[in-house]
Amino acid sequence: METCKFLETSYDAAMSDRITGRNIIGRPRIPAAQAERVEAGGVVRMPQLIAAAEDIFLAKGYHAATMSDVAKAAGMSKKTVYTLVESKADLFVALLAHHQALLKFPEPEPNVSARDQLVSNVLCLARYLLSSRQIALLRLIMTEYTHSPDFGRVFMRSHVSKAKGKLEGCLAEIVKKHACLSADPKEMAAMLFGMAIGEFHLGVLVGFRAAPSKQMLEKRVREAVDIFLAGCAARG
Repeated sequence: METCKFLETSYDAAMSDRITGRNIIGRPRIPAAQAERVEAGGVVRMPQLIAAAEDIFLAKGYHAATMSDVAKAAGMSKKTVYTLVESKADLFVALLAHHQALLKFPEPEPNVSARDQLVSNVLCLARYLLSSRQIALLRLIMTEYTHSPDFGRVFMRSHVSKAKGKLEGCLAEIVKKHACLSADPKEMAAMLFGMAIGEFHLGVLVGFRAAPSKQMLEKRVREAVDIFLAGCAARG
C-alpha cells in the first residue's frame, strides 16, 4: 500500500516536472556546471534503463523483479542505476510517464469536421491501447493488483486521464454544436469508447481474440462515430 502511495505521488510529481522543466523523476533541474556529466550519463542512459525495466517488469512482474535484474538487463551497474532513479517505484513511474508520452493525438486541420476530428482521435486512442506493449503493460497492472489494490489506480491516472481529457474536449465542442446542453461529455466519452473500442480492447486483453486489422478497426470506429453523432443530433 505504501509503495502505491509513493507511486501515485511520484507520478503526479513527474507529470508536473514535465511542465516546469524538472527531470522525469522529480529532481530539480541540474545546474549548468553539471550539464555535460548528465548528458553523458543520465539523459542518454535513461531510455536504455526504461527499456530494460519494461522487459524485466513484464517478464517477472513488478514485485518479483529486482533492481539487480534491471541493471543487468540494461548493461549497467546498480550504482549507475541509482544515479538515474532513486528506487524501483521511481523507475516504474518513469516507465509510465514514458508510455503516456507515446500517446500523441493529431492536431486538427483547419475547417475539419467534428466527425473527422472525432474519428481521428478515437482511432489514435484505439491504436495506442491495442498495441502489444500497452496490452502487456495493462496485464501487468492487473496481475500486480493482487499484491496492491491501489496499483491499478496509478495506471488509470497515468494512462486514462490524458486520453479521456482529449475525447471529452472534442465531445464538448460537439455538444455545443448540436445544442445537447444536457449531455455530459464525460458520459459521452465513456459511451463512445465502449461502442468503438471496448469489445476489441477487452477481447485482446483477455486473449480471447487477436487485435483487429487496420481495416476492421477503422470501419468499427467510423461506424461507431456515425451512430453516436446521429444520436447526438437527434437528441438536440
